[in-house]
Amino acid sequence: MDERLVVMEQDEAQVTALADEADVPLIVARVLINRGITTAEQYLDFINPSTDALHDPFLLPDMEIAAGRLAKAVKEKEHICVHGDYDADGVTSTAILVRMLRALEANVRYHLPHRKRGGYDLKTATVEELEGLGVTLIVTCDCGISASEAIGRASELGIDVIVTDHHEPGEALPAAYAVVNPKRVDSNYPFRELAGVGVAYKLAQGVVRLLDANEESFKSRFMDLVAFGTIADVAPLVGENRIFVKQGLLDIPKTKKLGLQTLLRATNIIQKPVGVYHVGFVLAPRINAVGRMDDAAKALDLLLTADEKEAGELMSEIEIHNSNRKIVQQNIMQDAIEQMQSKDLSSTHVLVLAAEGWNTGVVGLAAGRIAEEYSRPAILLSIDPESGMATGSGRSVPAFHLLDGVRHCADHLTRSGGHAAAVGLTLPASGIAAFEECINGYAASLASIDDFIPKITLDAEIDASDLTVSLAQSVATLEPFGAGNAEPLFLSRNLSVVSKQRVGDGSHFKMQIKGKNTNPIDCIGFGLGDYDDIVELGGEIDLCYNIRLNTFNGASTLQLSIQEIL
Repeated sequence: MDERLVVMEQDEAQVTALADEADVPLIVARVLINRGITTAEQYLDFINPSTDALHDPFLLPDMEIAAGRLAKAVKEKEHICVHGDYDADGVTSTAILVRMLRALEANVRYHLPHRKRGGYDLKTATVEELEGLGVTLIVTCDCGISASEAIGRASELGIDVIVTDHHEPGEALPAAYAVVNPKRVDSNYPFRELAGVGVAYKLAQGVVRLLDANEESFKSRFMDLVAFGTIADVAPLVGENRIFVKQGLLDIPKTKKLGLQTLLRATNIIQKPVGVYHVGFVLAPRINAVGRMDDAAKALDLLLTADEKEAGELMSEIEIHNSNRKIVQQNIMQDAIEQMQSKDLSSTHVLVLAAEGWNTGVVGLAAGRIAEEYSRPAILLSIDPESGMATGSGRSVPAFHLLDGVRHCADHLTRSGGHAAAVGLTLPASGIAAFEECINGYAASLASIDDFIPKITLDAEIDASDLTVSLAQSVATLEPFGAGNAEPLFLSRNLSVVSKQRVGDGSHFKMQIKGKNTNPIDCIGFGLGDYDDIVELGGEIDLCYNIRLNTFNGASTLQLSIQEIL
């Protein structure tokens, strides 16, 4: 067997018992057990997550203080500013709080930082500007946990700050009026993995309750935006996030929010079923592109507007930004790959690449592509020749906790933050070489480069004779798939190749395979067109794949989504 392949093991008696109890195929029972689901009750909760199971928002740390202060500001018509982040999680977080406050007739404005002009998080200059506008309460969402300096300045100016965030806190919390974050070390909240939009939603729910507004109406009204932001932030689709996303994906196609409708229409998804793929790879990149290339407030304006003309104009601008983002990303990728030719990849654990003029909003995307392609962490830095500073983003592989690596090298940095898979950082350009040496030394002390090569974790090895439409339907009940609930991956051996061809623009691969005594089964490999030059017609292969339903004109057929051909 290929050394990369790891087939998850289960207790056979437990598999049989769960299959009988939950009335599911043995293969699905294996998948469930791999995800920690071992009883029929857990299975039913998993496939039918209910909004009734959402936790009480007041279990979050500081929620009573935060919701009480915001409710007071609503009643007394204080000037409130909701300060978000420039990515899709931050934009949807801000949209929920602003919409909720407007519905309560609050005096509210909003602010999103400009990635290039202001940078991430609440800044002292922003606080001073808001004080001049008469703001007395700032509510952050998807940011603020590291904004101690700006929050301190707000206190000096008599402005209260409520922080809602989901990023890992540092050793000390900022001295804000309230800090609502499920990752606080003193948090007793039952679910740590809320995205920023989930935390903002909880605060909004708390305010609605305190003001005796219609809480049930609120809970259902914003599931579309919570799902959008949760998927966009690649939050694990378990626990409360699974509830948000499962319900929200049902709500998005029928949303009454004009901006979302316009976005769906522009991407030809209007009045069609929406899945994690559509949000993560079609819709959210357009919202993110605005903040990467220009001013994220335009994306927020789209999600808030009730004017059709404005929505159309904003959408047109967003499409232009998204097209430009793709071009810029490709150019950065080419530059970065050229730089790597001067590096010894056999001994470089962490790729640190830098150049003048790289778009700081796009380097993270390029870093992610490089990390995936070269199976090691990648950090891309844009150098500003005027300031002499380098700012950028890093993306990692599952075997390496990138934030720990960055923190180990904190003496080389002026600013950093993030989590295991992704970081943002700033440092003097003159210190890039020393930082590269430091983080590579740290990584080398923990693992070999071979350890970074991702394993292909299989839910089960199955015979081709088990592949049926009925099985695909059973697997589909486990959706939505994504981070924390990976789409089940299977292996079948000794399959005959009946037909094969490139499809689409030639970058995709389609084939039919069959096992002993089975009919031909359709397979599709997106982005795998080169397999047409490798796979032999009539030859025998082992196949790693996902099981899916292909529905056309109301009829469903079995289709395997190719992941690896061995």
